[in-house]
Amino acid sequence: MPRISLDDFIDAFAAKLVSEGQNILRLNEPRVRDGLFRVYKRLDDMVRAVSKDDVEWRRSLLSIKTVFQPSPIGSFDRFEALMRSKQIYLTDHPNPYYQDILIRIPDSAAKPS
Repeated sequence: MPRISLDDFIDAFAAKLVSEGQNILRLNEPRVRDGLFRVYKRLDDMVRAVSKDDVEWRRSLLSIKTVFQPSPIGSFDRFEALMRSKQIYLTDHPNPYYQDILIRIPDSAAKPS
């Protein structure tokens, strides 16, 4: 199977969230943390299911899985850093909504054609 880049995966992940009406991720909400952990577990299952001969696909899945791996205290620091790096707007300092990640993709661009 062909390799998928981390950027392409995160872009598709963000587009899927927006297409389902989820433009804001509140990282300290339990349901968001549970959802991110389910993504991590699903990626782990996929890595285990890939043939050892399919090195490129396995490597790309491992790269993506690493981003979703929770820290020992249950935060998703790598995922958060990656999503914040994709934000193209400035925020106020201090920012009372720092835990919120706003996904700015037009609804029309997020929906499959």
